[in-house]
Amino acid sequence: MTNIDKFYADVQKIKKHDRANNVEYDGKRASLAVVSMFESMNRDLGDLPRSIGEYWISNYIDNSSDLACEPTDEHVEWLLTVLSFLDGSLEPNMDLPKKDWKAIMDFINYEAESLPINVLTDLMAILVSKKVL
Repeated sequence: MTNIDKFYADVQKIKKHDRANNVEYDGKRASLAVVSMFESMNRDLGDLPRSIGEYWISNYIDNSSDLACEPTDEHVEWLLTVLSFLDGSLEPNMDLPKKDWKAIMDFINYEAESLPINVLTDLMAILVSKKVL
């Protein structure tokens, strides 16, 4: 099982447990738990995962027309794409809107001094290939 597969399975568990352990399902609460897991899976990248998670919450979850269905599969796919980007397993068919790549690039630039140089180099190479730089 890859990190991506494990992350997806764990997101489904988070949603299931929130439904089972609470009188009413709260999509925001479940989404915050997903972000917490995303951050812990990438803790070696300093505050970068936190910035990305906050961006995801504010741009996708908080703006949802149906918070009771969050995180939707589409929004989870967004995080899976970013996770693949961060761990170097991004596939050519995995992509994000240009505005999201630009935001991620800004987060990387802000955190550049705290990132391992090999990780920073790999991430920037992907951003160049995506024509974000």
